[in-house]
Formats: sequence, structure tokens, C-alpha cells
Amino acid sequence: MNKIKSTKGITLISLVVTIIILLILAGVTIATLMGENGIIKRAGQAKEEYEKAQIAEQESLNELEKQLEDYNKGLPDNTKDTEAGTEVKIPSEWYSTTSAYVSTEDGSVVKKAVKVASVTAIATGNGETVPVPNGFYYVGGTINTGVVISDNPIDKNKYVNYTPTGEIKEGIPSGVAYNDDGTVNVENSELKGNQFVWIPVSAGGYVKKDWGKANATWERQTNTAELPQIEKYGGFYIGRYEAGTSNISLSTDINFASQNTASSWLNDNFSIRDGLNHTATGKITSKAGEVPYYHADYETALKLSNSMYQTDYVRSGLATGTMWDAMMKFIAGSDDTVVTASTWGNYTNGNVTYPTNKGRYAGVDSGNGTMTSAFTKIDGTYHYGIKTTAISEDIKKKNLYDVAGNLWEWTQEASYPNNTVESYMLRGGSFHHSFSDRPACYRGNNTATDTNTNIGFRPALYIK
Repeated sequence: MNKIKSTKGITLISLVVTIIILLILAGVTIATLMGENGIIKRAGQAKEEYEKAQIAEQESLNELEKQLEDYNKGLPDNTKDTEAGTEVKIPSEWYSTTSAYVSTEDGSVVKKAVKVASVTAIATGNGETVPVPNGFYYVGGTINTGVVISDNPIDKNKYVNYTPTGEIKEGIPSGVAYNDDGTVNVENSELKGNQFVWIPVSAGGYVKKDWGKANATWERQTNTAELPQIEKYGGFYIGRYEAGTSNISLSTDINFASQNTASSWLNDNFSIRDGLNHTATGKITSKAGEVPYYHADYETALKLSNSMYQTDYVRSGLATGTMWDAMMKFIAGSDDTVVTASTWGNYTNGNVTYPTNKGRYAGVDSGNGTMTSAFTKIDGTYHYGIKTTAISEDIKKKNLYDVAGNLWEWTQEASYPNNTVESYMLRGGSFHHSFSDRPACYRGNNTATDTNTNIGFRPALYIK
């Protein structure tokens, strides 16, 4: 009996302890659920905060839409009848959203979303709209013929009323401005700023193209640094001309023009790689009538292209291999033979007659850089030299000059002739090569340290 009583006593104690524990847990649970900081109250607070966040988000979206409406207020829609050069309503995808801290009337500071744009929307005719970076101005052209922009406000809309490409009036090349009475508007025929041409291309179409013409293995991967602006704007800008030198100063007495001699097109007296510590200061240009930057090694081409523009809206850089291929496809349209065969470009031969319709250029005087004859006969041999940019309308395609010749142009496309030497691809041929052998699409290569009289480069623009 004592044993049984002892067992029953332990069971009752355990039961009491269990009940007490349950009561404690119940109290904790009730406090957790119903207390000052209980789950139910916190859930209610979370709901309120979520609803407030929804309201704030909607207010922010409304503010962004208001900013867009305010920006576009007074600007017309772009239709097929909108005059070229007109600023029109900017598409919403050309905006970026950023944060700004705004002081309120009660002295508090709040964070708000703000829409900003690096471009204006400009009509080019037939309902087309192009993004023109802030700090640049629409000059003329359509998306199909090549939109030209300039960094000088004097050039704004100068090409809007230009004659069609191919029309030539006495002594005046095509593409010049005319007054309403048909007389030449000389003042508006000269562009003052650096110029770039819009290359329309979709993100999906922005890929390299094997034209079947190359002298070395080349990097097949598509450049990706340009993709954000292509996805946003549907294209990119590239220099209208080869890089010019009028705003460049050299650290020695050597100047570009004096290094060109008809008797020796392989003149290597100027090179920043020649051990003489030659350096260049100033900025390259993208203008007509310039002595181009020749004898450029890859490092010089990259450095000077990068330093041309660094603003809040754009940055510049050396054209990439994919950019060059996109430019070739733009020029060629549906006919690849335009850039692959002997139908257009620079070439050399022994003819005494200067064939003006085949992309030849006038020469550069060795003393002052002015234009001279196409070639010079020395000891029975014809020598061809470097030429100023855009010397002939015959070599203009889609408002781009010097794409086939005058100089080979460095690109950021690597080449792999071997595994020990840093090398990059050159595009476009040069004055020393036949375009039937080295057409505009051709891929040549050189080591990064190489320079030559027939090697230059072309800048491009990246819209931020």
C-alpha cells in the first residue's frame, strides 16, 4: 500500500507541474499575440506600413509622370508631317530614374524619385525620332541617310534644307545649304563643330559579322559595354570622320603635316613609341578638312578617343569591332557587296589620270598641310600619301567619310596572331591598298605598339 501511495503522489505532482507549465505557456502566448508588442498588433502595424508604402509609391509614380508631362509640356508629338529638326516629346524609355533629397516646408528632408534625361528627342522627318545628347545639336539627315549631330550650336539644323546627295552645282559639292532663291548659303554650308553620325541598330542585331575578309584570327565575342545605350536608344553615334589633329599639340617640333612626303609614305619620324618621348596634348577632332592623326599606336588611339568627351551625358571612346560591323551593315543595307567588293573605296594603281569617282583624295602639302594633287611621280613611280579628311564627296556613304581608306583605323577588337604579342584589329583599308583587296569591311591586324603613316583611328560616343 505504501508503494502504491508513493507512486500516486509522484503522478499528482507531475500533473500539477504540467498544468502550471501550460498556464505559463498560455500566458506567454496570449502576451505574444495580444500584448503591447504582440504579433496581432505588429501585424496590424505592418499592414498600415504596407498601405502607406503603397500610397508613397503611387505618389512617387504620379510625380514621375508629372515630371514627364512637365518636360513634354508644349512639345509636339512627332508625326510624319513634323518638320525635321523640331524638338518633340521625349519617349519615356529615354529617361532614367534617380534619387533626390528634397527639403520640405516643415524642415524635414525626404527622398524622392526624379526622372532625368541625357538627351532631347529630335524629329528627322516622316515620324522618325533620334536621341540627341545634351550638349550636341541636330544638324540634319534622316535615320536612313545618316543623322548628323554637332557639338557646336552654330551648326544646329544646317543640313535640314540641304540638297540630296549626288546633286552637284557648279563648283559646289553635294550636301551644301541653299537659300530659298536657289543661291548657295555659304555661311550655313560650313560646319564648325565635331560631328557624329547615328548608327541605328537593335540590341538583338548588335553582333559581330564575319565578312570573310581578314588576315588574322579575331575576337569573336560581341562588345557589351555599348549594349545599355543600344537597348535604351536603339543605336549609337560614331565619328563622321577619322580623328583630326588641328587641336592637338605635340611635345616636339614635329607636326603632322610635315611628316607626310610623297616620296616616302612609310615615314616613321613621328611616333610616341619611337623612344623620343613624343606626347600629344589637346583633344582630337571629328571635322572635315583635317590632317588625320596618323602614326597612332593603339594606346594613343584609345587614350585620345577616351579623353575627347567626359560629361554628365556622354563619354567618348575608341570604336569597337562590333561598332564597325554595325556601321558596315548600316552602309551596306541589303547589299553587302557595297562594303566587301571593289565597288567603292580607296585604291592605288599606275594611272596618270586622277579618277575622282573612286574615292581618291587630294594630297597634303608637306609644308603647311594644304591640299595638293592626288599623287606625285618620282623617278618614274607614283606615290600616294595621306590625305585630309572628307576631301571628296565620292567617298561619303550614309553621311560618313573616310570609312574606306584614307587610313587604317584601330578598333578595340583583339587579334591573336600569336600568344605573346598584344594585337588589335585595324579596319577600313588605307590609301596604300587597293579596295578590291582591302575593302571597308576588311579586318587587318597589328601589334598594339605598331605605328605607320597609314594608321589612324575614329572615336565613338556613348550616351549615358
